[in-house]
Amino acid sequence: MNFPFAFILASLSGLYTSLWGAFKDSPYEGFKPGTFPRSVYFSAVFFLVLFALPFYRERLVGLHYFHIFFLMMGMERIIAEIYKGFFRTEDQDKYFVPSRITFLGKFVASDLLRYSVGAVIIIGTFSVLLIDFKISTQIEFLIVSYGAGLLVSMGGAYKDAPFEGFSYLKFQKSPLVLSSTFLLFYYLGEVSLGLLICMNIGLERFMVEYYKTFIERDMSGKFRPDLKRIQHYLDIREKFHYGALVIIAGLIALYIYESRSI
Repeated sequence: MNFPFAFILASLSGLYTSLWGAFKDSPYEGFKPGTFPRSVYFSAVFFLVLFALPFYRERLVGLHYFHIFFLMMGMERIIAEIYKGFFRTEDQDKYFVPSRITFLGKFVASDLLRYSVGAVIIIGTFSVLLIDFKISTQIEFLIVSYGAGLLVSMGGAYKDAPFEGFSYLKFQKSPLVLSSTFLLFYYLGEVSLGLLICMNIGLERFMVEYYKTFIERDMSGKFRPDLKRIQHYLDIREKFHYGALVIIAGLIALYIYESRSI
């Protein structure tokens, strides 16, 4: 593994997330230069932490660069959601779906309880990466893809359903999306189960958010529908889409190169 190139890929993974977030949120919040690169920082730091610890580094060095991109995206998305739900304290009035974690739709008043549960989930997330069972057959890759999609759906349903209601079709979206793309990772060879779960979560966010954000152009559902939008940012936000397209083009080229090199 070329460490500088892998580090750049990890950072670009976070940049992609920042771009879609800015596209969706800037019409409500404006563009915030201080928080825009947050996902870049998270992804870069997670990569450095994993690479610095021998028991994680041994697993990283055996991965393709395509794997690294989605592993870091999956890790960043999981930890970022935990941070927003369990550790961050902010005004929730602007949200239709609160970013702060609730218990079946009811706010958790105890900060100590929130922090404690959040810490346990973070430890659990990093522990999952240590599951070293090798996934090598098509059916195994398919099962892991569907299962990772279910994890995403369960997390989303727990957070959103008390405010938006539960839709079985929406619940199956992430599992079906990942089931349709499991061959992407399969053709790159066997992968440890823990790493593959996080890669699939990253891939799901990559595809679903691109479709919702840049194709459907849905306005962010987390904000109150009556919240006034800022027209200036609606007019200029397309530049974030162009940046995402550049990253996608580079990722396609990387996948073609790595899959042909096997």
